[in-house]
Amino acid sequence: MPHTVEIYSLPDCPPCKNTKAFFAKHNIEYTDYDVSDSALAKKMIEISGQRGVPVIVIDGKEIVIGDDLMKLQNLLLGDDTPKEAPIEADHELAIIGAGAAGLPAALYAGRKELDTIVIGGAIGGMVNQSKTIENYPGIPDVPGDVLMGKIAEHAKSTGVEFLEDVGISIVKKGGVFEIETLNGNKVTAKAVIAATGRIPRFSGAKGEADYFGKGVAVCTTCDGPLYKGKSVAVIGGGNTALDMALDLADMVSEVHMIVRSKVKGDEILLNRLKTKKNVIFHNGYEVEEIYGGEFVEGIVLKKLGGGTISKIFKSGTEKVPVEGVFLGIGLNPNTAMFEGLVEMNAEKEIIVNENCETNVEGFFAAGDATSIKAKQIASSVGEGVKALLSAYAYLKK
Repeated sequence: MPHTVEIYSLPDCPPCKNTKAFFAKHNIEYTDYDVSDSALAKKMIEISGQRGVPVIVIDGKEIVIGDDLMKLQNLLLGDDTPKEAPIEADHELAIIGAGAAGLPAALYAGRKELDTIVIGGAIGGMVNQSKTIENYPGIPDVPGDVLMGKIAEHAKSTGVEFLEDVGISIVKKGGVFEIETLNGNKVTAKAVIAATGRIPRFSGAKGEADYFGKGVAVCTTCDGPLYKGKSVAVIGGGNTALDMALDLADMVSEVHMIVRSKVKGDEILLNRLKTKKNVIFHNGYEVEEIYGGEFVEGIVLKKLGGGTISKIFKSGTEKVPVEGVFLGIGLNPNTAMFEGLVEMNAEKEIIVNENCETNVEGFFAAGDATSIKAKQIASSVGEGVKALLSAYAYLKK
């Protein structure tokens, strides 16, 4: 019997797009509610207790939060899940990650006619969360998901195989790498390129985990519109935080920028943010606690010393009423699955040389998961290409 499926979403939300792509792939009919409409947003919150999208309601009772495709597959398809064609073992190359480094590597692998499989969950990775990318050479002012979509299409046109899954473990046996995925797939390859990027960093403030999805968020593109007319805080002083604040300033009533020391982001972003009349900077503070009832109601700030250009704080610990807290404090390398296999630095970044080679023969790495200092989309693209050329030379020697 077909299920009744409803999704509460926003047009520019990457996890929403992932979920709808899953529905399309499996011919699942659904009703889409755009929570840009405040009445629909209120209904979604009442149903789910969440202030974040997507929210999926199945048969009027089962609620799925976020793009949890495994749970959706179990609930909607069950034993009728279409069986994927067996994945050919012993590929020449496996690329783990489908973002700004992995996709260019895949493109060049296809052009080199390597037997390649790309293992990645959401194609495009964290870049999808960038509302507008202004500094990609030759393509100014492009949404992140659009840019990644173009590179993905180009890569797929070369015939490279894509597996929409997430790697969870890897070992090397007898010169062959064995990779296991979240969905139980096993892939073997003679060489590997790790391009898993980074994942949002949490501040560690009291209440942060309890209110995640209930006022604490990491994506302004996904959840920002739900805070229209409300007061919010952004934690961080780098480009991630500045971009978040710029996205939010035109939607919310007030943005409180919480910066531990001083703003370290690009001057062009800072100057643009300073023109916004509803942005208040609090330098020299950290968020000690995020508090509230069912949803976030405010933050407790602790003064760390030094000055602040906010006029409402003087000393000690102060409370600021906000309904949303966006984490812009940076990203951690997504490298847990490679621990014990390859050498890493103290930050858990994979150590590579100028040719993207690691201390493990046949194992290459590229992009933000590595020890390369530049953490930019354009540099990741270049590193992905470089890693592929090194892997190609290794495979053909």
